[in-house]
Amino acid sequence: MMGGGCMPSVPAGLRPSASLALLASSGLLLPLPARPAPAAAAPREQASCPPPPAARHVVLEKGWLGQGADQRPLARLRQERWTADGTTEGTVFERIGRTFRQFRTTGTWRPIGPCRVRLERTTPDAGPGGREVAEAVLDASGRPRYSLSGVAGTTISGIWRQQVDAACTSATLTGTVLSQQQGLSWNDGWRPNAVVQRETWRNGRVQGLALSSYAGAVETASYSGTLEVERTCLATVVQRDTEGVAYNYRAIVMADGSGYLYLQEDPRDLTVGWLEAISPAPVAGSAAAPPGGRSRPAGR
Repeated sequence: MMGGGCMPSVPAGLRPSASLALLASSGLLLPLPARPAPAAAAPREQASCPPPPAARHVVLEKGWLGQGADQRPLARLRQERWTADGTTEGTVFERIGRTFRQFRTTGTWRPIGPCRVRLERTTPDAGPGGREVAEAVLDASGRPRYSLSGVAGTTISGIWRQQVDAACTSATLTGTVLSQQQGLSWNDGWRPNAVVQRETWRNGRVQGLALSSYAGAVETASYSGTLEVERTCLATVVQRDTEGVAYNYRAIVMADGSGYLYLQEDPRDLTVGWLEAISPAPVAGSAAAPPGGRSRPAGR
């Protein structure tokens, strides 16, 4: 321990040089240059997409119309053609609550930002109330992928698929399709349900199996049915359960054979869904009907 406050000696090699001490005492020691400030990050460029090409599209829309006690479920299927000059025309299948209707629309699309377009449509037979607006986002090819309705009092989203320019026949939908969707059934108010399906199609006829859930109570039903399809790919589907009860749908078949979309017409059940093809048709004579279950294809 060092006594008397004496400081330990500094080794000679660590003592400041005389010249450095002289510069410091005379104020001639220059300050170190300041470190440059970090460069500001360059603003990110917003993604850009090519203009939407002329094409045909299929849209599945679902949501709600109105507020409070007046709120009703809404579902639509839409097949729509866009032109390169910004016009649209199409056919719509629509359910609002327990009411079904089919109508045509005309309209326009225009870019409103990077990879984003605004749609304005009118229904010629609907008068002043037949105008609707929506906005859609585009993928890297300039094709619409998802949309939202801009009509006051609605909460509606849309999923888009490109429809190739080819005619449809009863043979277009061939093989096995699978789906899962959530729907609604009327019982003193709209109650949710969930449905999983497996169908096998051949020459406009189907054998199917549906698993339906009502608040966790699962029901199983087998059914058969027929498809009537126009060259435009708009279609009507009628399916019957094991007791012969009919269930009615309007549909849009994908012209490339990748599946179909459907909207139920029956007033007390509202389901809208996408059934995706997973395999080609089985060899003739090898497809067996699905196992039987409860007679009602619940939720369908």
